[in-house]
Amino acid sequence: MNDLKFAVRQLLRSPGFTLIAIATLALGIGANAAIVTMIDTLAWKSIKAWQPKRLVGVFQHAKENADDYSFFSFQDFLDLRTDKSVFTDLAAFNMAQVGVREGELLRHVSALVVSANYFKTIGIPPLLGRAFVDEEEMKPARSVVLSYAYWQKLGGNPNIVGGPLRLAQGDFTIVGVMPEGFTGTDLMLTALFLPTGATDVLWTRPGEPPPKTLTDRGTRSFMLFGRLKEGLTPQAAREGVKLVSDKFRVADPKEPKGRELILTPIQRFSFSNQPSNFVKTIAPVASLALALSVTVLAVACLNLANMLLARGAARRKEIAVRLAIGASRTRIVRQLLCEGLLLAVVGSAAGLLIAIWSTTALAAFLNSGLGSEAFRVDTTPDLFIVGALVALCCLATSVFALGPAWKLASLDVNSDLKQHGAADGSESWGRANLKTTLVVGQLALSLALLVAAALFTRSAFEAMHVDPGFAFGGQFVARIDTGVVSYPETRARQIFNEAEERVGALPGVESVSSAMFAPFAGSSWGRQIQIGGAPGADESARSFKEGKPLGVLYNVVSADYFKTLGAPLLRGREFTRSESVAAPALPVAIISQDVAEQFWPGEDAVGRTIQYPAEGKNPPKIMQVVGVAPRILWDLFDKHGDGMLVTPRGQDFQSAMYLHVRVLPNADLASIMDLTRRALREIDPEIPLVDMKPMKMLHEDGMSVRVTKIGAMLFGTFGAVAILLSFLGVYGLKAYSVARRTREIGIRMALGATARDVVQMIVGEGARITIIGVAIGLIFAMAVGKIVGKFLYGVTGNDPVTFTLIPIALAAVALIACWLPARRATRINPMTALRSE
Repeated sequence: MNDLKFAVRQLLRSPGFTLIAIATLALGIGANAAIVTMIDTLAWKSIKAWQPKRLVGVFQHAKENADDYSFFSFQDFLDLRTDKSVFTDLAAFNMAQVGVREGELLRHVSALVVSANYFKTIGIPPLLGRAFVDEEEMKPARSVVLSYAYWQKLGGNPNIVGGPLRLAQGDFTIVGVMPEGFTGTDLMLTALFLPTGATDVLWTRPGEPPPKTLTDRGTRSFMLFGRLKEGLTPQAAREGVKLVSDKFRVADPKEPKGRELILTPIQRFSFSNQPSNFVKTIAPVASLALALSVTVLAVACLNLANMLLARGAARRKEIAVRLAIGASRTRIVRQLLCEGLLLAVVGSAAGLLIAIWSTTALAAFLNSGLGSEAFRVDTTPDLFIVGALVALCCLATSVFALGPAWKLASLDVNSDLKQHGAADGSESWGRANLKTTLVVGQLALSLALLVAAALFTRSAFEAMHVDPGFAFGGQFVARIDTGVVSYPETRARQIFNEAEERVGALPGVESVSSAMFAPFAGSSWGRQIQIGGAPGADESARSFKEGKPLGVLYNVVSADYFKTLGAPLLRGREFTRSESVAAPALPVAIISQDVAEQFWPGEDAVGRTIQYPAEGKNPPKIMQVVGVAPRILWDLFDKHGDGMLVTPRGQDFQSAMYLHVRVLPNADLASIMDLTRRALREIDPEIPLVDMKPMKMLHEDGMSVRVTKIGAMLFGTFGAVAILLSFLGVYGLKAYSVARRTREIGIRMALGATARDVVQMIVGEGARITIIGVAIGLIFAMAVGKIVGKFLYGVTGNDPVTFTLIPIALAAVALIACWLPARRATRINPMTALRSE
């Protein structure tokens, strides 16, 4: 206890050193905990499940074509579930969008339609109520299980089980509530879980019979996942599933060539009929970020080590005096180690507070602008990560404190009592010693971090100011989904037509149109087309005239779409009002310039014909090209771009569309958005308005731009912490150096040195070390730039602007950190300095 009290007094006597050391530890722990937690959440964190490593995704592709993936039919699922050679259990799920009635409004929410054993397979029971039962799997059912987040949104009533939830299709009974943090089979939150027996109940096209999703083997819409048998290795599971594939082929006579089953880890951010490459894509960035996170921690540790070395050197005479009056060397080491541990504990506590705050801020940034519960990622502070960082920093502090403590305890008492502690020239920055090496390493690592931060920041800036082929300003989109209200097609068509008319008549509105997909909205649909009259699709064909198909992005729009978007056609005409209302006698289409150049290079495409390839017994559908559109960027990282095919709404009706609205130059966008919302409610109060955003915000909130912004924020945080640690380290060390050289500086000034001479001497010593650190750091920075280059948008990994400005900025920070204590040194009174010893 006496050692602890003495340590507290010693640290309070040096508030500058203590604050800088605590800040270094706090930043090292706090920033790293937040960043590593986010990296772990996005790339490696398991879903909330019992023994999640035993859960695998199950996919199928054609036996003769590994690229031809498809969903499973429910009958496929039932067949596969009976085989227990590989799985202890197998579950099915499908995504759905449903409308929940909130008063007079209908709110669009995400849901999963799941088999009865879905929760059992994952291994997580409901927090309240029960899971689905077998009877709700095949028979019409009106049961619903709520996610914890949606239950809280509804008020968190513990007696909610048994109560009704009003959906567009009528009342459903709430039978359970899942625990907090449960997200199903991936890391995205969903609002509701519905049993497969509700599939036909949710059918949204009145007048048309349901597609018999649960009984028709040809209706494939489900994804599968399973729990591997206890003790089954991944290799054994892959071998076992090959045998299941052979049985699967026999069970489905519609697939005489057979299908191949494959197993993958559970998909984390994807609902698709084929394995996601998300983790594989993000793994290099995550690994790099983790490496840079370790680098930040290394910079913090180098900073702290240097400060402890400097503090130890400054206390040589004090320790010598204590040894001379009888203190044992063991007692000296214990007291110095106690000071180091006290620093570690206080710094760790501050780091924990920073970790909680910064992780909360990161989560808020990730979730901002996404709106739907289906796309929210939970990034609460990971206590294991924080604990590991705290333990590492405490260990590092103890080790760094032990070196100076051991050295000081071994002092020659007589020689050290005779020395003038502040005049020890051996500790000058001009000498190549351990502290100089640590400063050089700290600056070099900081430069690499700053370059990575600058590259990602520039990439985010380029992404936000990209030219998509049209003007972002002056327009907004409102997504309307008539499907969740179960309106028949005639009523849905009437709603879209009336919406365009009413909104188009609002004051300040220049043009209105609608489209199935919007640029940067995060969704698209691909189709294959051929030159009209070409023979059947043949992937081996060498030319388009021989029948080679071309993959394009497909969209359905109404009249004046390209005018509203701000991308006038290059040739031909837009769709007419009549083509948007009803199907024309001759199907028509608009294609993009790149499609026209591939099909008819150097020729006019207007008036030519294209077609969808024949499918089975269905003949090809021929369409006449009536217009050629410019290339439009649909996705940020679509650097080469897919061609585009656009058809009129009257020809290919869709129940969910984006209403595009362009306003006049001087009109107020926000007020017109409010008027639009009111106009749509007047048309039909039950219209589920899924989202309404300015086009620029749709771009900035899109996943591609969000990824670049996350990268900029992630590496920007690294850079900010690195440059702050560099400043604190250089300043703290130089301040100690100046304090220890008080007598030397006093003698120099007594002999005629001016304040300018003193500043030049101290800053000059720091400049030499800075140049060496920056030079070595440039080598590290070039290696980092080469790695991150493939993940940048609009900027290269060896960007000359970045590699010019960042080293200058770091050098300036280091020199300022030297100049501040140098300026204070010029105020030293020579007589006071000479009497200091």
